Amino acid sequence: MIKGVSMKRFARFSLIVLVSVFVISGAFADLYKPHRIFEIGFDNQLMFANSSFGLKDIMQKKVEIDLEQIASDMPKEGFKFNLNERELFLMNLNASSRFRFGFYTGVESYSNLSVSKDLFDMLSDGMAVGESHSYDISGCSDMFFDLGLSFQTIIMGYGVKFNPTFFIPLVYVPKTTATAKVSSSPSGLIRADAEANVDIYTAVDMHDFMEIKKSADNLDLSAGKLIPNTGFDFSFEIERNWMHGLNAGLYARIPVVAGKLKHKMSTRVWAYFYETNALGYLNDTEEHKKDHGRDDFTYSSANYSVHRPLKLGLNASYTPFGEWFKIQPALGIAVRNPYSSDAIFYPEYALDFRFAFLWQIFNFNIGTAYQNQIFQQRLGFALNLRAVEIITQASLCGTNLKSCFSRYGYGALVGLRIGF
Repeated sequence: MIKGVSMKRFARFSLIVLVSVFVISGAFADLYKPHRIFEIGFDNQLMFANSSFGLKDIMQKKVEIDLEQIASDMPKEGFKFNLNERELFLMNLNASSRFRFGFYTGVESYSNLSVSKDLFDMLSDGMAVGESHSYDISGCSDMFFDLGLSFQTIIMGYGVKFNPTFFIPLVYVPKTTATAKVSSSPSGLIRADAEANVDIYTAVDMHDFMEIKKSADNLDLSAGKLIPNTGFDFSFEIERNWMHGLNAGLYARIPVVAGKLKHKMSTRVWAYFYETNALGYLNDTEEHKKDHGRDDFTYSSANYSVHRPLKLGLNASYTPFGEWFKIQPALGIAVRNPYSSDAIFYPEYALDFRFAFLWQIFNFNIGTAYQNQIFQQRLGFALNLRAVEIITQASLCGTNLKSCFSRYGYGALVGLRIGF
């Protein structure tokens, strides 16, 4: 956990270091060579992953649950599920190497669920009479609408790309933990209870939508309601040529102004199970009861601040044999919920190998990455006919490196560019 004060100092220090490196660096090569002078297009990307179950385990007519095997295969960090989605519309004007201007807008969302491994161990091994244990189940989620500009140019021989972005947080669920308590008694009573208080922060009042009629007509999505919630962050990239075929540089996204969420809806979710005579399964005298649900939502005003993740890193592009073969590594750090007491710090990396054939009409890439807290093993293809470019990519995903190859998650990217 990173405290808010230390995060502010960290961000300021990082910005000073990056600017200093920019000032003392040497000559430069283009960041990303354009394919068209003018283009419009879109990208749609979806990734989901978990740590333990593949589609082959659940897409069956008869699902068999082996608790001992599940507990044995469960990683130390327990069960995790991550979801990341990004929809982007873009427009670029590449007038010259010194004037490349872009506009983009989109929606991005992220969700995470985590269950303690100890819970699965208990379900597998059971518990001794008279024991009592507690287990944690936690999760968080967010959704942002963003609108930004990009400007790429050459300044004193340096290639620089600036990306100021305005964003509006639409939905934010801070990290929420449910505590499950399991106990047994000498009389044969086994009881399990779980509950969590859930706060959901939203950009608009959700009362009419949730309680009266579940239609988008009940949501006030007017500019007057959303624009005052706007936050701002600033991204930039700097690159230079270090030797023949090798370009390397820095990238960063620095949160500046927090977005605001003015409304909150709260509830309590709960579940329980108790069994009075477990041995009664042998003679049909066992009795049990279970139930789950949530309390009614309560609605209130709020003034909750949230940023998009902070990111800092290095990336490079190496063409040892010419433009037909390119190696692109990247290494960085990211902080979700920066400047807050529940900040989440994690590394990021990527390594892609790109191949271009027949005047770059046919393009392939194969790579590995850990981005947005999801491991990826990806394979892509792009058909570039200049006026039209179609981009596709498929990924095996996981919450750890092993689960990628176990096919516990998948990802897909589809993109289109049209221009001249």
